[in-house]
Parts: sequence; structure tokens; C-alpha cells
Amino acid sequence: MNPADFPVEQTSYSHEAEASLIGAVLMLGADAYDLASTLVDGECFYDPLHRQLWAQAEKLVLAGKHVDVPTLMDQMRGFEVDWEYVHSLTCAGYYPKRGIQQHAEMVAAHAQQRHLEAVADEVRELARDESLSLEQRISKAVLSLEGVIQVRNTVEAAPIERYAAGLLDRLQAMADGKLQPGRPTRIPMLDHKLSGGFRDGQLVIVAARPSVGKSSLAQQFALTHALDGIPSAFFGMEMSNEELTNRTTANLGRVPLGALKTGRLDHGDWELVTDAVERMRGLPLHLLEKHRMSLGDVNSQARKLVRRFGIKTLVVDYLQLMKEPPRSRDRERRVELEEITRGMKQLAKQMGITIVLLSQLNRSIESRTNPRPVMSDLKECGAIEEDADVILALWTHRKGECGDLKGCAILKNRDGETGDVPLHFEGAYQRWTESTESLRSNTQGVTTKRLADDF
Repeated sequence: MNPADFPVEQTSYSHEAEASLIGAVLMLGADAYDLASTLVDGECFYDPLHRQLWAQAEKLVLAGKHVDVPTLMDQMRGFEVDWEYVHSLTCAGYYPKRGIQQHAEMVAAHAQQRHLEAVADEVRELARDESLSLEQRISKAVLSLEGVIQVRNTVEAAPIERYAAGLLDRLQAMADGKLQPGRPTRIPMLDHKLSGGFRDGQLVIVAARPSVGKSSLAQQFALTHALDGIPSAFFGMEMSNEELTNRTTANLGRVPLGALKTGRLDHGDWELVTDAVERMRGLPLHLLEKHRMSLGDVNSQARKLVRRFGIKTLVVDYLQLMKEPPRSRDRERRVELEEITRGMKQLAKQMGITIVLLSQLNRSIESRTNPRPVMSDLKECGAIEEDADVILALWTHRKGECGDLKGCAILKNRDGETGDVPLHFEGAYQRWTESTESLRSNTQGVTTKRLADDF
């Protein structure tokens, strides 16, 4: 049966465009394939025979072999194929470059339309699924619809000289102070090792055991950027917005957190609180408190904040508290968390922001003599090592009366150095600064270097 005679049941599909692309590949081989493959793949073809022919031709091209009808017939022995029809696809004889690209665009557009129709059916079914909450249904629907937007990459390789002039411009802008190499944390040694700070598209992991201070440090990152005029956000699944505000006030005003919790403030504290509250007016720092956020929740809320306020730093506290509706009863939690970290990395790249994702470390670290974390201590999720651009792991090196000496191990850093950074943590004020103490020394009473009050 001629594929042109196949019934098309109200489906977005162009037989002529698909046939033209197959004919072009059979006539021109790899040249036509290279033009079309930036826009389409085998799944874009609606006609089963066209999909099959494309897949086999692609194998020949990728193997460096010549593509024509006889070669294809030899490769497809045993397949039921109307070879008379396949021969007819080569009769056009002339395939201009523009025509191949236009037909590929048509095939891709029809495939995207079919995808949209399929997702619309899924969303309708999802809307009636009362086993999920309304928020879960909306989140899953948003993720499904966003998948339709994803199109094939049409960017082609270019000679490096095209980017050389841009490099000189960037270097000059950085030399003139017009361009920052990154968004600094204002912790000097950490910024040095991160080559200037956080960057667009990065997924940064801050990991630690409970009560070490990962939430506090990540909150200070967001606060620091907000004080620098960089819109930031903190999504909390463990702490309330009121608690986060207390911590921010303690940090900015150097007011004891305990006094803020009990309301027992002396006269001097009231002045410090008033000053901190004034500094928070108009501060581009946005807080969101929500229990058990899903990847869809983070995705939709982050996109909204990027559109409305242009946020560049997003802290999510924390990975193990996130939950995705199970697709099957026997689905492993590890797989679920891996999907979340990959989704976070994808969101960071798409939105051009830094996502600071907090994570717990395994309990086994507490039984070791050396408390410094290693990569294998990341809890439940080996994909963190693969997806993250930067991994910071914290531990308490030594407790002290005037503050604790914390270690920050840079376990992974795509754009800079790894190594350890000593940090001084004043728990009463929720403030982090760089320490002059050595993480190899156990001496007490050594003074620490602190940053300015306004970072």
C-alpha cells in the first residue's frame, strides 16, 4: 500500500514534506541529512515508513557510508517495504538547500503540533485525576506543556574566531569594572576559588548534616546578592517566612536571634532592629514558604519571579524535602531525586539564573574520625555529582564561645578550584565570614577575619 493512501485522522501531518526530505537524503546523502537533522529526527516523521527509512539512512550516514536506494535495500533486507514507492521519492531530481530546510521546518512544526495535541489530552485526563491535589495536577500540567516548547537545537558549529572578538570585549569590560566575572558571595577565599562567584545557569549544591548551618549560609548568599542590588529568592520547605525574616534581621542588624525569638530586646537592640528593618525596605529578596514543593512548583514559581522581578539567585531548601507524585508504586526515591536535580539544572540554564539547592549528607559521616565530607556522602542522590556545577559541603571543625569554626569543602567546581575554605559562623547573628584559622589546626582563641557589616 502506498503510504500516501494511509488515512490521516485529523492529524497534523504533511506527506509531501516528509517524502521530500527522504528523497533528498536518498539523492544527496550526508549533505541533505546534515541540513535536515538540525531540525528533525526520526520521531518527527508521522508516516511509519518514512520514520523507518530515515532511521536506516541515518545509520548509514553516521557510519560514513554512501546513501542511495540500492544501499538502503541491502541494509533493509527482511523489511516489508514498497520499494517502487521509495524509488519514486528520488524522481524530483533537484533539491535546493532552502527547500530542504523549509520542508524540515514543516515536518518539525507538524510534529510539535501532534505533541501539543497529545499533551492536551494528557492535561484533560490529569484534570480529572482526583487522586492528586489540585496543586499537583497544575504543576504536572505546566511541566507537560513546557515540554512542547522544547525544540531541536538549530545552532550550528562556528569557527572559534567568531568568538575571539567577544572575548576581548569581555576582558576589557571586566578590567574597566563594567562587568563582574560572577555574583560574589563576599567571602573572599570562596569567591577566589569560584572565579568571582556564582554564574548564570549554574546549579550550586550546599550540603551538610542537620544543624551545621547550610540554610543559614545559603540565606546569606541570597541576602548578599540582594544587598548588591541583585534580585534573589529563598524557597523554604522547613522554615517559615517569619523565621527567615528573624534570621535576616539578626544578620543585618547584629541582633541576637534568641532575643528576636523571645521579644526580650533592650534599648540598644531596638535601635539595631529598626535599622535592619529599614535596610530591608525595597530589598529585592523574595521569600516563599511551602511544604513539600515539587519540581513543578519550583519551576512555575521561579519562572514567575524571573518574569516579574528578574531574580538571578534562587535558594531551594532543601532537596530531600521535595516530592514528586510517584509514577509507579515501585519507583525508587533515588530515581525521583535524580529527576529533580536534573530538572533544577535545566531550569537554571533556561532561565539564566543560579540555583542554590540545599542537600543533606549521609549519617555515616558522624561516625568517622575525620568529619570532612567527601562526594560519596551526598544523601540518596548520586546524580548530584553529575548535574551540579559547584558542590559545597559544610562541617563543624570546632565549636567556640564567640563562634564556630566551620569547614567548607569545595568538592566540585567546573569553573575554578576545589579545596577547603575556613569559615567563622556566629550563630547568634546568623553571620558567616572568612576565618584566618587553619582547618588543620586545633588551637583555640585565634582571632577571625570578618567582613564589613554590610558585606
